[in-house]
Amino acid sequence: MDRIKGGISFFASAAVHFVLLIILALWVAPTGPRGNSGDITLLPYEQLPEDLSLIQTVTPVEISKAQDTMQQELQTDSAMAGELTKLTEPLPNQMATNSQAATLETMSDLQKNLPWQMAVPSKSGGGFQGRSGELKQQLLSARGGSPATEDAVERALRWIAAHQLPDGSWSFNHHEMEIGKLSPNPGEPLTRTGATGLALLPFLGKGYTHMNENPYRDQIERGLYFLRANIIIGLNGGDLQDGSMYGHGLAALALCEAYAMTEDPALRSEATQAVRFIEYAQHDEGGWRYQPKQPGDISVFGWQLMALKSALLGDIKVDSTTIGMAEFWLDRVQQADGAYYGYQHPGKMVSPTSIGLLSRMYLGWPKEDPRMHKGVDFLSDEGPSKTDMYYNYYATNVLCHYGGPQWEGWNDELKAYLIKTQSRKGYTTGSWYFDEKHSRVGGRLYVTCLSAMILEVYYRHMPLYSEKSLDFTF
Repeated sequence: MDRIKGGISFFASAAVHFVLLIILALWVAPTGPRGNSGDITLLPYEQLPEDLSLIQTVTPVEISKAQDTMQQELQTDSAMAGELTKLTEPLPNQMATNSQAATLETMSDLQKNLPWQMAVPSKSGGGFQGRSGELKQQLLSARGGSPATEDAVERALRWIAAHQLPDGSWSFNHHEMEIGKLSPNPGEPLTRTGATGLALLPFLGKGYTHMNENPYRDQIERGLYFLRANIIIGLNGGDLQDGSMYGHGLAALALCEAYAMTEDPALRSEATQAVRFIEYAQHDEGGWRYQPKQPGDISVFGWQLMALKSALLGDIKVDSTTIGMAEFWLDRVQQADGAYYGYQHPGKMVSPTSIGLLSRMYLGWPKEDPRMHKGVDFLSDEGPSKTDMYYNYYATNVLCHYGGPQWEGWNDELKAYLIKTQSRKGYTTGSWYFDEKHSRVGGRLYVTCLSAMILEVYYRHMPLYSEKSLDFTF
């Protein structure tokens, strides 16, 4: 009898536990739509539903297309127009999904605190439309250029073209060319890719490419081919350093500008890979320096950011986290809340301030921002340098975009100085050289390229603060 009672108890207990297991399984299992509304689901990693997939970075191209569509839809409905601005504002932090949490483990503490899917605004303004046609002449006149500045640019391009090496490259040591030995002030034989990128930029700035009719079409094509032939493609993108991130930034900038201007499919792959390498090389606090992953300095930073901006103009995707981290790094070296900038630490230095302010313009600071006004006044009061064309190049861009009396005074002084000091003697005709620490490294080629780009500023980039700007920020 005891055996019978024990058997009944065993089966009764088993039945109860079986029913409980069924109820528990039904409670845990996903039930249709509720699985997408934040309810807990227990699924193997490889079976994650789509809404729990790895985070997708919002790309500038996607943002731009969304904005273009929304602008068309909202033009007749002012009540809804404010909704468009939501695309340009960082999204609030949200609880990470399972896979996002896994991603967080591999990120720095700083990156963990950035908003997920940081939005990237429109990429159209500040573009290259003004480099040709009637618009070029309008901008040249409206912003203070003249036939004399255009003549100086053409003279400079002739000198630069004459010093291209047989393989299509340029060297900061222009004595590597036989004809170059007739011009003094060679630089050091540093990054060949960087020298080639810098040499190409004045041609592109003038509106000359390898796909339109111009006197330097062959030189431009061979220069671009040299960069494409010397990029090292790896897991981290396309490396064009040739010794320094300076070289990579300049070469990437030339490739991205050339692609944005021509949409030549032959350039897209290398330009895209060069952008991927910039993203890889960024330090985890947002800067760039001589070697990948080094803590940043504002000089190397400036060339990388300009390359990324040009990539966006060519509809090449840029990781929005890269831009967000870059903006964070600028905060680390700013002074007076962003009116002034230092080299690697907060400061009030003219060259870093010119780079910092131009970066802020492209990152969306409005002209009316009092910090922008304060910084522009600082540069305007300092005035153009008689020797440092690197400072002059960035500051000229800042003041030209800002406009007003500060720009007019700056432009009148600097363009007259450059026209006056351009060589018209022998084999140096068309070039410039001013003795200072950067020029001793970059030589006559470096000074000539920067001086020519300063005199192209009137049409080199579309205005950022006018009806022609097309509202460009990253």
